[in-house]
Amino acid sequence: MKGQTALKTYLQRVYDARFYWIHLARIELKNKFRRSKLGLLWTFVSPLCLTAIMSIVFSVAFNMDIVTYAPYILSGILVWELVSASFNAGGMAIVGNESYIRQFSHPITIYTLKSAIVYTISFLISMTALVLWMLVTEPKNLLVGLITLPLTALLLFCLSWGATTIAAYTFTRYRDYPQMVALILQTIWYLSPVFLQESMFLSNPVLSKWFSINPVTHMLALVRKPFLQGSFAEWIDYAYMFGIIIVAGCVAFRMNRNNEKDIIFYI
Repeated sequence: MKGQTALKTYLQRVYDARFYWIHLARIELKNKFRRSKLGLLWTFVSPLCLTAIMSIVFSVAFNMDIVTYAPYILSGILVWELVSASFNAGGMAIVGNESYIRQFSHPITIYTLKSAIVYTISFLISMTALVLWMLVTEPKNLLVGLITLPLTALLLFCLSWGATTIAAYTFTRYRDYPQMVALILQTIWYLSPVFLQESMFLSNPVLSKWFSINPVTHMLALVRKPFLQGSFAEWIDYAYMFGIIIVAGCVAFRMNRNNEKDIIFYI
């Protein structure tokens, strides 16, 4: 009972500081591409350029239809950029806000919350590229895609907040974190269907099993099935996503509870 009261009080403090962390999120979005000619449009242009390069290379190498393969790659990149940013760049969420933390006694998690908001907004902006692509190639899929997008974005935001909190506390205590997590993320990138199609995993029983239990597979399905196939994601995809969020949230909550009071000594 005491734990529930403490959690409720903590969340109330986070809510009370909403104007503060919303302001910080706006500043970060403005400064993200400061003095850039395209500004936030780079969030839209960058994945398109990467998709074009990868689509041309892999469509030639694996003899695939570029029209269907390109949106597959693009959808994978968009989701993966949010996830990788949360675990990688999210490590700076606390250290990068040292001056604010030393001046104000707000909950530490508002800084990871701010970063998660920025990553989610960037994801939604970059999703414009996929929406426009499907508008030209498969407009019939757009209705289902747009209906499911708010829930998908909310789930990804929840995952991002948990992941960013874990990354920020870990990096603050252990400065080797960026090198370690970059290697892990690179490995997961190649072992997940971010750009490799399902048929490439079915050639081997072990890879096929890994494809079916890989959380990234189900995470990507929340975007791919509605936009690329015009169908709602299956319950198993949402179950995996909720499971990931719960695990990340529990780990983040525990790390915050155990480290928040002492974190000032490490930044």
